[in-house]
Amino acid sequence: MSRQAATSAMARELALHELSHMARYEEAHPSHTMETEEALFLAFAGRSVERRKLAHCYQIANHMKDIYADDLTLSVAPADKLVAFLESSLAAAVADRPAAAPGGWTRTSPAADPEITAVNAAFALALLERHDAIDDGHRLYDLARVASSDAPEVPVETFKRTFRSLSADPDESEFRKALVDVTREYVLGSGGARAAD
Repeated sequence: MSRQAATSAMARELALHELSHMARYEEAHPSHTMETEEALFLAFAGRSVERRKLAHCYQIANHMKDIYADDLTLSVAPADKLVAFLESSLAAAVADRPAAAPGGWTRTSPAADPEITAVNAAFALALLERHDAIDDGHRLYDLARVASSDAPEVPVETFKRTFRSLSADPDESEFRKALVDVTREYVLGSGGARAAD
């Protein structure tokens, strides 16, 4: 944890989250012991993948680790601060999406990538739905709809369903297949039909 995180209003929750990651590693949970590269080699053997998309695949793998860590975290801690954190993070990413620059100037500062923002929205909803931590009218659903409309090629509902339904106690083969499938879906689209860049 960074010094900023350790002194933030979320310090206790972040510490518990990191301890949950440690517990998953100590119990040899496949999400925390399998090398992400192994699944990505299987997912994209013989294909060329854009560097940006590959970086996003690592983010997706981290989301899967976070789901399993937070299954522990949310079993012992309330979700209120996590809900607020995910809402504010998604709102900031949606607001920071790239837009056409007025007057023809070029934006030089980085902007949130709409595609991974859409996946992040799916992750946030899946995690909170998995633990019944939000109701149907929560603002996160509105933010997720905006994120989805900014990246129509990313099937947010599919990613949400995949993240939400991850098996509580997968074996290594089951986890590897889930990671291969979700990263293929992100890079290649449904059934791997789209060509990778």
